[in-house]
Amino acid sequence: MCTYLNKTNATYYFRRPVPDDLAGYFTTKTGKPRTEWKFSLGTKDRETAKRLLRPHEVETDKLIDDARLARSLSTPSSPEEEAEWQREREEQAAAHTLAEESRMRRDARSDLRMAWRIRRRTSTAMLRPEEAAAVDLLREQDAEIAKLRDALAVMERGNQRLGITALASDEEMPQSGSALALGALYERYVQSGAANPKTARKWRSRVESLIEHLGHDDASIVTRADLNGWTAALIAKGLAKKTVVDGYLPAVRAAFGIAYDDGAIRTNPAAGLKVRGPKAVKLREREHSDEEAATILKAALDPQPERLADHHARARRWVPWLCAYTGARVGELTQLRAMDIQQEGGIWYLHLTPEAGSIKTNEARKVPLHSHLIEQGFTDLAKAGDATPLFHREGAGNDINPASKVRAADLAKWIKTLGVETPQPNHGWRHRFKTMCRVAEIPEHLMDALQGHAPRHEGGKYGSNPLVTLRDAVEKLPRFKV
Repeated sequence: MCTYLNKTNATYYFRRPVPDDLAGYFTTKTGKPRTEWKFSLGTKDRETAKRLLRPHEVETDKLIDDARLARSLSTPSSPEEEAEWQREREEQAAAHTLAEESRMRRDARSDLRMAWRIRRRTSTAMLRPEEAAAVDLLREQDAEIAKLRDALAVMERGNQRLGITALASDEEMPQSGSALALGALYERYVQSGAANPKTARKWRSRVESLIEHLGHDDASIVTRADLNGWTAALIAKGLAKKTVVDGYLPAVRAAFGIAYDDGAIRTNPAAGLKVRGPKAVKLREREHSDEEAATILKAALDPQPERLADHHARARRWVPWLCAYTGARVGELTQLRAMDIQQEGGIWYLHLTPEAGSIKTNEARKVPLHSHLIEQGFTDLAKAGDATPLFHREGAGNDINPASKVRAADLAKWIKTLGVETPQPNHGWRHRFKTMCRVAEIPEHLMDALQGHAPRHEGGKYGSNPLVTLRDAVEKLPRFKV
């Protein structure tokens, strides 16, 4: 039984009354005596609500315990001290009133910020009169946050005197300091060049996800509890724990890191943040089985439908075989140009370079071609100095969805039609390549060099791997028989 679980309409809430012995001890934002704590859990699912309920229960337990301890230890010794304490309580109530007014302004400012950020992506000359007026209003309201500093200082002094720890309500109170826009902080990170453009575009939506969850974009008032609530909400939506850890948190850490390094916030709420969620269920290996690999490679050799464009048909023919023998990321292969098939000292190799498109490490590398690929005629596609894409139409795609990414998705869909059940049809080759290298007893540092994985220790970053050494390693891989 969940004592504090309450359902209003279809949404679940945390609802807990203030104990009778502490009646009148806590106040609302408007300075009125608090009779209960109530927070929306933001879900209509009971089991999810149960998981989100616990942090509020722990927090209110602590608040009640601290208040009872403060009351037992803090008895005024004179009428004068009692009057002083009463005055401090009145000041806190007034501060809460001011904070409530500012909260409403902050809500409006958040909406304006979002619109302003979108409009800033184009020329400011394109702003309509009403949008220009909104920008002016935003600038005026940014000054409102400064008025809270003195009020918050009064609250903090009063709380310290009374020994009370303030409870974060469903609208978190701002901390001292100026307002900081999360979106603007993230853009500063992007402009620093620390993230490649592809990652920057992907992470921008992650920051916007947090802003939407919070209902504002002011980094100075975000707490660790806010971020825990956000990650819990993402997990509740069905996102995997790994997705949240690897795909959402880095962007937010980058934004808060900028503010912390500037000294604009006293603590970084994202530092060391952990995500709690169920462990992913693994029903099978992530690599292609022998049967699945043979099915894909055989289908690649079969004639393709005439309706397919030449680039598309060429991708079906060669990309699976390249994945099988190089272990490269599929996106690194679908963006290959004719000039990226090169020869040096009699050794044919792929030159995987950021000049052709996105490379995860942002570092070019040479991957020797297995003799089986050469015998099949892949090197016939080589053409020195020709930047024409091999597997997609030149000029196709856009910054958000480059043509190489679209082609990779096409291949994944096609592989699934073959009856292959590998969770990630294209990525399954990278896992299988690692297994094949281990069976062939290829040293780990050469596996990593071929696949573009970072060395596991600092010493591994020194020196290089000669092309002939990499070629000899690749030739140890057994030939696929289809």
